[in-house]
Amino acid sequence: MPDFMNLLILMVVVWTAGKIFRSLKLPVVFGELIGGIIVGPAVLGMVSPDSETIKILAELGIFFLMLHAGLETDHKEIFKSSKKSLLVAAGGTTLSFILGYFVARLFGQEVIASLFIGMGLSITAIAMAARVFKDCKLLHTRISNISLGAAVMENIFALILFSVIVSLAEQGSVELLPLLWLLTKVIIFFVIVIFAGVKSARYLNKIIYFGNKGFTLTLIIALLMGLVAEAIGLHMIIGAFLAGLFINEEVLDKRVFDKIEDRVYGLSYGFFGPIFFASLAFHLNIDHFIGAPYFLLAVLGVAIVGKMVGSGLAAKWLKLSNLESAIVGLSMNNRGATELVIATLGLQLGIITQNVFSILVATAFITTIVSILSISFLSKKLKKA
Repeated sequence: MPDFMNLLILMVVVWTAGKIFRSLKLPVVFGELIGGIIVGPAVLGMVSPDSETIKILAELGIFFLMLHAGLETDHKEIFKSSKKSLLVAAGGTTLSFILGYFVARLFGQEVIASLFIGMGLSITAIAMAARVFKDCKLLHTRISNISLGAAVMENIFALILFSVIVSLAEQGSVELLPLLWLLTKVIIFFVIVIFAGVKSARYLNKIIYFGNKGFTLTLIIALLMGLVAEAIGLHMIIGAFLAGLFINEEVLDKRVFDKIEDRVYGLSYGFFGPIFFASLAFHLNIDHFIGAPYFLLAVLGVAIVGKMVGSGLAAKWLKLSNLESAIVGLSMNNRGATELVIATLGLQLGIITQNVFSILVATAFITTIVSILSISFLSKKLKKA
């Protein structure tokens, strides 16, 4: 019963906040984040952050958001933008990692912890970026194609860096063979997914349409690919996103695709998604970083600058306009699920302290809010340009 009360309170608050922010013509996700702050431990403490029901529903929120992002993304455009995405990802990851490392060292952190902080700042939340693009009606533009492709690549880079840092922390050195094996598994996974998706495209419509169980089969495919992704060391959301890429309107009968997309959309943005976004606010612990405000500001500063300059300049070099480049840089500042998971693992392994963990969580939250508000403002200017 307490878990259902937590769920009821959270849903009422995020629904109300969403209505308010929609009426103000601001991104709904911002209202959901604020709602989470209000009822979470940071303010009123009405909803327990330890609720298992909320945790499970939030995990499903990430899954469905990424599945829907894949459904709405043109895989051909993603592949066309892959080289551009790689450059944007490399720019944002490299600069964020370097700046994060040196700032952490400047504030007295150990080498391993500093490497971890740099790695943590290099991550972009794919689900958050996709949601912001959708709210701002930019999801089918070249900006979103480049940014979402870059976000996928940045998550892969970050997971590889994470493996290296954990190896350093546990053994004092990097083992080359396990690292090469991880890279090999990642490459094989993407090649198989892409090859299977292309080859099975002409048969998928018949299979899904048969018996009209398209939605159930879509979930099975997405769950299977998510589990495979986790089994090889990636996050499940990358598998869900890739699954959505190949269950698209071009492959399926339009009526069947519309039904699948409508059901996934309803679950993503009407139930699971808002719970996920609101629950992100539960990880904020003001007491842990209030004693180190300068460290927090420094980490926050390099987190924003690293992506804006690294990814933004890469986008500019690719001949995007100033506004488009700024939006790409800001979209890379969306942080969330993957960073929180990795930060939690870093804390459990003793690589970072509770204070550093809280600073990383606060940075993820604040940079995401900055990204949401800034992209909302710039997207209006872009449409008028």
